[in-house]
Amino acid sequence: MTRTVTVEIRSAQGTDIVDLEACVLATDAALVDQARQQAGVSGGEFKQGQVIA
Repeated sequence: MTRTVTVEIRSAQGTDIVDLEACVLATDAALVDQARQQAGVSGGEFKQGQVIA
């Protein structure tokens, strides 16, 4: 089973909003990391991420 989630990623480049399809068992930390990678934000540029929906 999957769910659609929206993640806000803050980086040195600004703020990105990323929609993901994810397993219902995925943790928020895993979702933020997946969204960061999908947005093309490197670990060094990453500041903060949050699941918002």
